Amino acid sequence: MIPGRAQEIVQWILNAAGYDVDEGDGRHDLSACNARECVVILCSDERDRIEEFAWLKYRISTNSGPQECKKLLLTGAGGVDTGTCTVWNEEELARQAAKATHSYVRGERPVLNLEAPAGRRVATTVEVEEEEETIEIPHLPVTITPEKAMRIAGFKGTAECRFIPYWVYELESTGEKIYKSHIISFERKMTGTLSAINGLPGDFTADIIENTPIPASTQVLTPKVPKKEAEEQLVEWLIEELTKTVRVSQREGDTICYEDRELGPDRSGISVDLSLVYVPVWQIRGKRIIEVNAYTGDILEVPMDDGVEVL
Repeated sequence: MIPGRAQEIVQWILNAAGYDVDEGDGRHDLSACNARECVVILCSDERDRIEEFAWLKYRISTNSGPQECKKLLLTGAGGVDTGTCTVWNEEELARQAAKATHSYVRGERPVLNLEAPAGRRVATTVEVEEEEETIEIPHLPVTITPEKAMRIAGFKGTAECRFIPYWVYELESTGEKIYKSHIISFERKMTGTLSAINGLPGDFTADIIENTPIPASTQVLTPKVPKKEAEEQLVEWLIEELTKTVRVSQREGDTICYEDRELGPDRSGISVDLSLVYVPVWQIRGKRIIEVNAYTGDILEVPMDDGVEVL
Protein backbone atom coordinates (compact mmCIF):
# COMPACT_ATOMS: atom_id res chain seq x y z
CA MET A 1 0.00 0.00 0.00
CA ILE A 2 1.24 3.50 -0.87
CA PRO A 3 0.20 5.62 2.16
CA GLY A 4 0.00 8.94 0.28
CA ARG A 5 -2.40 7.55 -2.33
CA ALA A 6 -4.48 5.81 0.35
CA GLN A 7 -4.79 9.15 2.15
CA GLU A 8 -6.06 10.83 -1.00
CA ILE A 9 -8.74 8.18 -1.54
CA VAL A 10 -9.95 8.06 2.05
CA GLN A 11 -10.04 11.86 2.16
CA TRP A 12 -12.32 11.89 -0.89
CA ILE A 13 -14.56 9.22 0.71
CA LEU A 14 -14.85 11.19 3.95
CA ASN A 15 -15.55 14.46 2.13
CA ALA A 16 -18.27 12.74 0.11
CA ALA A 17 -19.77 11.44 3.37
CA GLY A 18 -19.99 14.99 4.76
CA TYR A 19 -16.88 15.13 6.93
CA ASP A 20 -14.53 18.11 7.16
CA VAL A 21 -11.03 16.68 6.74
CA ASP A 22 -7.77 18.19 8.05
CA GLU A 23 -4.15 17.07 8.20
CA GLY A 24 -3.01 15.12 11.25
CA ASP A 25 -0.38 15.87 13.88
CA GLY A 26 2.28 13.34 12.85
CA ARG A 27 0.96 10.49 14.97
CA HIS A 28 -2.02 10.27 12.62
CA ASP A 29 -2.36 11.39 9.02
CA LEU A 30 -5.84 12.91 8.87
CA SER A 31 -8.68 13.97 11.13
CA ALA A 32 -12.30 14.22 10.03
CA CYS A 33 -15.32 15.67 11.80
CA ASN A 34 -19.02 16.06 11.15
CA ALA A 35 -21.92 17.09 13.37
CA ARG A 36 -21.95 13.72 15.17
CA GLU A 37 -18.41 12.46 15.52
CA CYS A 38 -14.70 12.93 14.95
CA VAL A 39 -12.40 10.35 13.34
CA VAL A 40 -8.61 10.17 13.25
CA ILE A 41 -7.02 8.27 10.37
CA LEU A 42 -3.66 6.54 9.92
CA CYS A 43 -2.45 5.08 6.60
CA SER A 44 0.60 2.93 7.31
CA ASP A 45 2.15 -0.52 7.16
CA GLU A 46 4.74 0.36 9.83
CA ARG A 47 4.33 -1.75 12.97
CA ASP A 48 5.56 0.95 15.39
CA ARG A 49 3.19 3.61 14.03
CA ILE A 50 0.24 1.20 14.07
CA GLU A 51 0.89 0.09 17.66
CA GLU A 52 1.24 3.67 18.88
CA PHE A 53 -1.93 4.68 17.03
CA ALA A 54 -3.83 1.72 18.48
CA TRP A 55 -2.60 2.53 22.01
CA LEU A 56 -3.36 6.26 22.08
CA LYS A 57 -6.76 7.73 22.78
CA TYR A 58 -7.81 10.89 20.98
CA ARG A 59 -10.35 13.33 22.40
CA ILE A 60 -11.87 16.50 21.02
CA SER A 61 -13.48 19.30 23.03
CA THR A 62 -17.07 20.05 22.06
CA ASN A 63 -19.77 22.29 23.47
CA SER A 64 -21.16 19.29 25.35
CA GLY A 65 -17.73 18.32 26.75
CA PRO A 66 -14.83 16.02 25.73
CA GLN A 67 -15.67 13.43 23.08
CA GLU A 68 -13.51 10.42 22.26
CA CYS A 69 -12.58 10.14 18.58
CA LYS A 70 -13.03 7.02 16.52
CA LYS A 71 -9.92 5.59 14.84
CA LEU A 72 -9.66 4.40 11.22
CA LEU A 73 -6.55 2.45 10.21
CA LEU A 74 -5.68 1.74 6.58
CA THR A 75 -3.04 -0.96 6.37
CA GLY A 76 -1.95 -4.06 4.55
CA ALA A 77 0.13 -5.26 7.51
CA GLY A 78 -0.86 -8.41 9.35
CA GLY A 79 -0.16 -9.78 12.81
CA VAL A 80 -0.37 -6.40 14.52
CA ASP A 81 -2.71 -5.63 17.42
CA THR A 82 -4.95 -2.91 16.01
CA GLY A 83 -6.83 -2.40 19.27
CA THR A 84 -10.13 -0.54 18.92
CA CYS A 85 -9.40 0.74 15.40
CA THR A 86 -11.67 0.21 12.44
CA VAL A 87 -9.34 -1.46 9.90
CA TRP A 88 -9.53 -1.16 6.12
CA ASN A 89 -7.16 -3.14 3.94
CA GLU A 90 -6.74 -2.43 0.23
CA GLU A 91 -9.80 -4.50 -0.72
CA GLU A 92 -12.00 -2.76 1.85
CA LEU A 93 -10.73 0.65 0.78
CA ALA A 94 -11.62 -0.19 -2.82
CA ARG A 95 -15.08 -1.39 -1.73
CA GLN A 96 -15.71 1.78 0.28
CA ALA A 97 -14.50 3.93 -2.62
CA ALA A 98 -16.84 2.14 -5.02
CA LYS A 99 -19.73 2.52 -2.59
CA ALA A 100 -19.01 6.24 -2.14
CA THR A 101 -18.72 6.73 -5.92
CA HIS A 102 -22.06 5.01 -6.50
CA SER A 103 -23.76 7.28 -3.94
CA TYR A 104 -21.99 10.36 -5.31
CA VAL A 105 -23.14 9.92 -8.90
CA ARG A 106 -26.72 9.36 -7.65
CA GLY A 107 -26.55 12.63 -5.73
CA GLU A 108 -26.65 10.85 -2.40
CA ARG A 109 -24.35 11.00 0.61
CA PRO A 110 -22.61 7.69 1.45
CA VAL A 111 -23.03 6.37 4.98
CA LEU A 112 -19.87 5.10 6.68
CA ASN A 113 -19.80 2.57 9.49
CA LEU A 114 -16.70 3.37 11.54
CA GLU A 115 -17.54 1.37 14.63
CA ALA A 116 -14.61 -0.57 16.09
CA PRO A 117 -14.74 -4.38 16.12
CA ALA A 118 -16.80 -5.56 19.08
CA GLY A 119 -14.84 -6.50 22.16
CA ARG A 120 -11.44 -5.41 20.82
CA ARG A 121 -9.12 -3.59 23.21
CA VAL A 122 -5.41 -2.83 23.34
CA ALA A 123 -3.88 -5.54 25.51
CA THR A 124 -1.98 -3.52 28.13
CA THR A 125 -2.01 -3.35 31.89
CA VAL A 126 -3.19 0.27 31.97
CA GLU A 127 -6.17 -0.10 29.63
CA VAL A 128 -9.30 0.98 31.47
CA GLU A 129 -11.97 -1.71 31.32
CA GLU A 130 -15.51 -0.47 31.86
CA GLU A 131 -16.19 -2.76 34.78
CA GLU A 132 -12.90 -2.04 36.59
CA GLU A 133 -12.64 0.56 39.34
CA THR A 134 -10.42 3.45 38.31
CA ILE A 135 -8.56 6.33 39.93
CA GLU A 136 -7.41 9.64 38.52
CA ILE A 137 -3.91 11.01 39.06
CA PRO A 138 -2.01 13.79 37.27
CA HIS A 139 0.60 12.07 35.11
CA LEU A 140 2.75 12.41 32.02
CA PRO A 141 1.10 10.71 29.04
CA VAL A 142 1.96 7.12 28.14
CA THR A 143 3.43 7.44 24.64
CA ILE A 144 5.37 4.15 24.55
CA THR A 145 3.42 0.94 23.99
CA PRO A 146 4.38 -2.19 26.00
CA GLU A 147 5.44 -3.87 22.74
CA LYS A 148 7.76 -1.00 21.90
CA ALA A 149 9.10 -0.99 25.48
CA MET A 150 10.04 -4.66 25.05
CA ARG A 151 11.88 -3.86 21.83
CA ILE A 152 13.76 -1.08 23.64
CA ALA A 153 14.58 -3.51 26.47
CA GLY A 154 15.83 -6.06 23.93
CA PHE A 155 13.71 -9.03 25.02
CA LYS A 156 10.11 -10.16 25.41
CA GLY A 157 8.40 -10.67 28.74
CA THR A 158 5.53 -9.34 30.79
CA ALA A 159 4.98 -5.59 30.96
CA GLU A 160 3.54 -3.75 33.95
CA CYS A 161 2.97 -0.01 34.02
CA ARG A 162 3.83 1.74 37.30
CA PHE A 163 3.78 5.41 38.25
CA ILE A 164 6.59 7.33 40.05
CA PRO A 165 5.74 10.57 41.92
CA TYR A 166 7.62 13.79 41.17
CA TRP A 167 7.24 17.30 42.53
CA VAL A 168 6.84 19.89 39.78
CA TYR A 169 8.02 23.24 41.12
CA GLU A 170 8.08 26.94 40.32
CA LEU A 171 10.51 29.05 42.37
CA GLU A 172 10.59 32.83 42.36
CA SER A 173 12.98 35.10 44.27
CA THR A 174 12.63 38.86 44.53
CA GLY A 175 14.49 41.68 46.24
CA GLU A 176 18.02 43.05 46.48
CA LYS A 177 20.64 43.99 49.05
CA ILE A 178 23.02 46.92 49.17
CA TYR A 179 26.42 46.69 50.80
CA LYS A 180 28.65 49.73 50.57
CA SER A 181 28.77 50.53 46.83
CA HIS A 182 27.53 47.10 45.74
CA ILE A 183 23.92 46.33 44.76
CA ILE A 184 23.11 42.61 44.61
CA SER A 185 19.87 41.62 42.86
CA PHE A 186 18.11 38.38 43.81
CA GLU A 187 15.52 38.41 41.02
CA ARG A 188 15.19 34.85 39.66
CA LYS A 189 12.57 32.39 38.42
CA MET A 190 13.17 28.63 38.21
CA THR A 191 11.06 25.67 37.15
CA GLY A 192 11.79 21.95 37.22
CA THR A 193 11.01 18.57 38.75
CA LEU A 194 12.15 16.83 41.93
CA SER A 195 11.77 13.14 42.71
CA ALA A 196 9.29 12.55 45.53
CA ILE A 197 11.04 9.23 46.20
CA ASN A 198 14.68 10.25 46.73
CA GLY A 199 14.76 14.06 46.38
CA LEU A 200 16.95 14.02 43.26
CA PRO A 201 16.24 16.52 40.46
CA GLY A 202 14.55 15.22 37.32
CA ASP A 203 15.85 16.08 33.88
CA PHE A 204 12.53 16.17 32.05
CA THR A 205 9.85 18.80 31.61
CA ALA A 206 6.27 18.35 32.71
CA ASP A 207 4.62 20.60 30.16
CA ILE A 208 2.09 17.94 29.06
CA ILE A 209 0.15 16.56 32.02
CA GLU A 210 -2.94 14.37 31.81
CA ASN A 211 -5.47 13.74 34.56
CA THR A 212 -7.08 10.66 33.09
CA PRO A 213 -8.41 7.51 34.81
CA ILE A 214 -6.16 4.50 35.33
CA PRO A 215 -7.11 1.12 36.85
CA ALA A 216 -7.14 1.17 40.65
CA SER A 217 -5.00 -2.00 40.52
CA THR A 218 -2.13 -0.11 38.85
CA GLN A 219 0.85 0.35 41.16
CA VAL A 220 1.23 3.99 42.12
CA LEU A 221 4.24 4.69 44.36
CA THR A 222 3.63 6.73 47.50
CA PRO A 223 5.75 9.91 47.85
CA LYS A 224 8.52 9.59 50.44
CA VAL A 225 9.65 13.21 50.30
CA PRO A 226 6.88 15.31 51.92
CA LYS A 227 5.80 18.56 50.31
CA LYS A 228 7.23 20.66 53.16
CA GLU A 229 10.60 18.90 52.97
CA ALA A 230 10.75 19.33 49.18
CA GLU A 231 9.90 23.00 49.57
CA GLU A 232 12.69 23.59 52.09
CA GLN A 233 15.18 21.70 49.93
CA LEU A 234 14.34 23.82 46.90
CA VAL A 235 14.58 27.06 48.89
CA GLU A 236 18.02 26.03 50.18
CA TRP A 237 19.16 25.30 46.62
CA LEU A 238 17.99 28.68 45.41
CA ILE A 239 19.50 30.58 48.32
CA GLU A 240 22.84 28.81 47.77
CA GLU A 241 22.80 29.60 44.06
CA LEU A 242 21.94 33.27 44.56
CA THR A 243 24.33 33.93 47.44
CA LYS A 244 27.26 36.07 46.29
CA THR A 245 30.58 36.98 47.90
CA VAL A 246 31.29 40.71 47.81
CA ARG A 247 34.83 42.08 48.41
CA VAL A 248 35.29 45.67 49.52
CA SER A 249 38.52 47.53 50.24
CA GLN A 250 39.21 50.17 52.85
CA ARG A 251 42.38 52.27 53.26
CA GLU A 252 43.67 52.87 56.76
CA GLY A 253 46.82 55.03 56.58
CA ASP A 254 49.33 53.21 54.44
CA THR A 255 47.38 49.94 54.67
CA ILE A 256 44.61 48.70 52.40
CA CYS A 257 42.26 46.23 54.10
CA TYR A 258 39.96 43.87 52.25
CA GLU A 259 36.75 42.43 53.60
CA ASP A 260 34.70 39.60 52.08
CA ARG A 261 30.99 39.51 52.84
CA GLU A 262 28.45 36.89 51.72
CA LEU A 263 25.06 38.27 50.72
CA GLY A 264 22.08 36.04 50.05
CA PRO A 265 18.35 36.47 49.58
CA ASP A 266 15.97 36.46 52.53
CA ARG A 267 13.65 33.48 52.89
CA SER A 268 10.70 35.85 52.96
CA GLY A 269 11.50 36.95 49.40
CA ILE A 270 11.22 33.43 47.95
CA SER A 271 7.94 31.84 46.89
CA VAL A 272 7.48 28.14 46.05
CA ASP A 273 4.66 26.50 44.12
CA LEU A 274 4.65 22.68 44.20
CA SER A 275 2.36 20.15 42.54
CA LEU A 276 2.60 16.38 42.33
CA VAL A 277 2.81 14.57 38.98
CA TYR A 278 3.45 10.89 38.22
CA VAL A 279 5.83 9.50 35.62
CA PRO A 280 4.72 6.23 33.92
CA VAL A 281 7.29 3.45 33.70
CA TRP A 282 7.04 0.07 31.97
CA GLN A 283 8.66 -2.69 34.03
CA ILE A 284 9.61 -5.52 31.65
CA ARG A 285 10.13 -8.90 33.34
CA GLY A 286 11.67 -11.76 31.38
CA LYS A 287 15.18 -13.14 31.41
CA ARG A 288 15.98 -10.02 33.45
CA ILE A 289 14.18 -6.89 34.64
CA ILE A 290 14.41 -3.69 32.62
CA GLU A 291 12.40 -0.53 33.24
CA VAL A 292 11.54 1.90 30.44
CA ASN A 293 10.18 5.41 30.86
CA ALA A 294 6.75 5.15 29.19
CA TYR A 295 6.82 8.87 28.30
CA THR A 296 10.32 9.31 26.85
CA GLY A 297 11.31 5.72 25.97
CA ASP A 298 14.55 5.95 27.99
CA ILE A 299 15.80 2.94 29.96
CA LEU A 300 16.15 3.56 33.71
CA GLU A 301 19.67 3.03 35.04
CA VAL A 302 18.46 1.91 38.48
CA PRO A 303 15.27 0.18 39.68
CA MET A 304 12.30 2.46 40.24
CA ASP A 305 11.84 1.42 43.85
CA ASP A 306 13.97 3.02 46.58
CA GLY A 307 16.59 5.28 45.06
CA VAL A 308 15.02 5.48 41.65
CA GLU A 309 16.11 8.20 39.27
CA VAL A 310 14.38 8.74 35.93
CA LEU A 311 16.82 9.44 33.10
